[in-house]
Amino acid sequence: MNPRKSLSIFLFSICIMKAIAQTPDIPEFRAEQLEFQAEKTNAEPEDDSYELNLASFSKHPMNLNTASAEDLEQLQLLGILQIRNFISYRKLLGPLLSVHELQAVPGWDPETIRKLLPYIAIGRDESVYTTIKERWKGGDATVLIRAGQVLEKSKGFEKPSGPDASYYTGTAQNFFIRYSYNYKQLLEFGFSGEKDAGEPFFASAQRYGFDFYSFHFFLQHAGIIRALAIGDFTVNLGQGLIQWQTFSSTKSSEVLAIKREAACLLPYHSAGEFNFHRGVAISLQKGKCQSSLFISSQKISTSLQSDTVGREDLFSSFQNSGYHRTPAEIADRNNSLQNSAGGNIRYSGEQFMIGLNFIHFQFSHPFQKRDEPYNLYSFKGSKLTDYSLDYNYTHGNMYLFGEFALDQWRRMAFVQGALISLSENIDMSFLYRNISPAYQSLYSDAFTESSTPNNEKGFYAGLLFKPLTSLQFNIYYDVFIFPWLKYRIDAPSAGRDLFFQINYKPNKSWRLGTLLKYEVKSTNAMVSNGGTHGLATPVKQRWRIETECTINRNFGLNSRMEFLWIRTNGFPIRQGYLGMSSLSYRRSGLKGNIGVAIFETDDYDSRIYAYEPDLLYNFSLPAYFGRGIHYYINLQQDFSRLMGRGPNHFRLSGWIKWGQSFYPGSASIGSGLDEIPGNRKSEIKAQVLFQWQ
Repeated sequence: MNPRKSLSIFLFSICIMKAIAQTPDIPEFRAEQLEFQAEKTNAEPEDDSYELNLASFSKHPMNLNTASAEDLEQLQLLGILQIRNFISYRKLLGPLLSVHELQAVPGWDPETIRKLLPYIAIGRDESVYTTIKERWKGGDATVLIRAGQVLEKSKGFEKPSGPDASYYTGTAQNFFIRYSYNYKQLLEFGFSGEKDAGEPFFASAQRYGFDFYSFHFFLQHAGIIRALAIGDFTVNLGQGLIQWQTFSSTKSSEVLAIKREAACLLPYHSAGEFNFHRGVAISLQKGKCQSSLFISSQKISTSLQSDTVGREDLFSSFQNSGYHRTPAEIADRNNSLQNSAGGNIRYSGEQFMIGLNFIHFQFSHPFQKRDEPYNLYSFKGSKLTDYSLDYNYTHGNMYLFGEFALDQWRRMAFVQGALISLSENIDMSFLYRNISPAYQSLYSDAFTESSTPNNEKGFYAGLLFKPLTSLQFNIYYDVFIFPWLKYRIDAPSAGRDLFFQINYKPNKSWRLGTLLKYEVKSTNAMVSNGGTHGLATPVKQRWRIETECTINRNFGLNSRMEFLWIRTNGFPIRQGYLGMSSLSYRRSGLKGNIGVAIFETDDYDSRIYAYEPDLLYNFSLPAYFGRGIHYYINLQQDFSRLMGRGPNHFRLSGWIKWGQSFYPGSASIGSGLDEIPGNRKSEIKAQVLFQWQ
C-alpha cells in the first residue's frame, strides 16, 4: 500500500469522524459479534432469530417483575452476573414499581439500562389460563417478501461450452418469503421458502417452487409445558460441546460473554438450510426440575460417493452452503437421511444448577472424511452418540460454570469458566478448555478458537474496567494449542491472541472507540516444492478506530478506519486497509443509510470484514480484499403512516438497497462460476413487510 495514499485517506477520515451510527435495528455489540463470527467461520450468518426476538420485545416488552433468568438471557443485553444480581434484588425487595429502581441493582450502569428500556416494562403478571385462550387471536401476523440480484452476469449463467461443463441451472434472482404469527412469544407458528441465485424456480429439480421450505410451531409457558416445538427447531445443550445451533458469541470486545446462554428449544424460521432439527420436541418444568426431549428426521445434502469396494455408498462431507445451482449440487441435494434424538434433565437450586444431556445421530449412509493425516481421528460410521454434564454455581460475586462431555468412544471434552465481579467497575472472566483430538460431535459450538470443539487446549482471561462512567476498557488474552494436525497445519501447533479496546462515551450522542488486536497462530510455511510443510508463525496485527454521534433527531454520521498487518519471517509484510463513512437519516417513517468504503489489501488473507446496514432481518458482512471502492444506499419507508391506520392495525413497510463495488485495474471479479468480467459489481435488493393483528 502506498504510504502517502494511506496517510491522505487517514487524514480524510479523521476530518469527517465524529460518528458511527449503527443501524437502529441491531445493537452495536451485535454488529461487532457478527463481524468476528464471519471472520472465524468465513461465512455470513443467516440466523435472524435474535433480531426477530428484539422486534417482538419492542412491541410487547418483557415484564421484569415476572421474567425468569432464562427469559432475561433471551435479550442478550445483560451479563450473567447482572442477571443474577437482578434476580437477587427482586427476591429481596419484591416487585419493582418503576424502571428508575434499576439504578439500584448492583452492576446495572446507566448505559445498560438505556439499552434495555425499549424491550422491558414494569407490570403485573397475567393469568396463564386467560393468556392461553387469547393466544390464537390478537397476535401479530407478518408476511415478509425479499428479492435481490447481482446485475452483472457471471460465468455460471453463460451457456455451457460442453456437455460436461458446470453451469447454473436457474435464474440470477434470489427470493425469500416468510409468514409468521406471534402472540407475545407465547405462541408462534409460520412457514418460509427460499431460493438462492442460480437455483431453478418452479422448474427442473425445484418443480415445487422454492429450493428450501421450512415450517415451525412453537408454544411456551403452558402450565407444565415450558416449550413445545413441532416442525423445525434448534437445540442448545450445556456449553455447546455436544450441541449448539443458535448464534453464539465468540472472542470480541464483549470480554465477559464467554458463557453459552439460550433456551434448550427454540423455533427455527431462518433461511439457512443447515444446522437445525425437523420433528417434535418438548420441555417440561415442575418446580426446580426441567427436562427436554426431541426426536428428528430430515433429509440433508452430502457429498455422496461409492465405496472403493462397491459395498455401500458413503459421504465425505456435509453440504452446508445451501446452494443447489449446478447439476452436481442438485445431485447432492437431500441425498441422505439424518435421524436424531436427544434431550436433557436438569435441577436448578437457589445457587446452583446441574444438568445431564445426551444426543444421538444415525445416518442412512456411513460418514468418512478424506484419507488425510489431519483426519486420523475424524468420526467414521453411521452412528454417533454424545453425553455431557453441565453445571453452574454462584457464590457471592463469583459465578462458576462448565461442561464435561464424552462421545460414544469415551473421548473427553471439558470447559470450565468463571465470572468474577471484583468491584463496581472491575469484572473478570476466565475459561479453560481441554478437548481431545479424537473427540467427535455434530452441530456443536463451544467457546473455542476453532469453529468446532475438537483438538484444542486453551486458557482465556478477560478484564472489563470502567474507571469512569464514560470510559471503559475491554481486554482479553487467550493462549491455545492444537495437540494434533489441522487442515493446512501439518504438525501440532499453538497460538495466542491479545485484544485491547477503549470506549469513551461522554454523553448519549457521541462515542469514540479504538481497538488493537495481536494474534499469533501457526500455519504451514509457504514452500515452492512438494513434501511435508514446515510451520510458520505469522503475526497478525489489527488497529481500528471508530466514532459514533447523533447529530440531531434526524441525522447521524459514522466513520471507521482499520489497518491490518501480517508479518511472516522471510516474507514481505502483507497489509490491509479499510476506511468507511456513512450518513443515516430518520424522520416520519422514512429511514435511510448512505455509505462508502475505500479498501486496499495485499491478498485474501489480509481481508477485513465489516458490518453494513441492510434490509430488516438480513445481514451484509462483506469481506473487503483487493483494491476498490464500495458504496450503498439503503432506504426504508413505513407506508402505513401515509395510508393511516385501519381497524386491524395494518402496517406496510418497504426496503430497497442498492450497492456497487469498483475494482480499478481488475479484469474480472470473483472466481469459478461466480467470476464476473470487468471491474464492477452491482447488487439490488428489495423487501416488503406486511403486519396486522
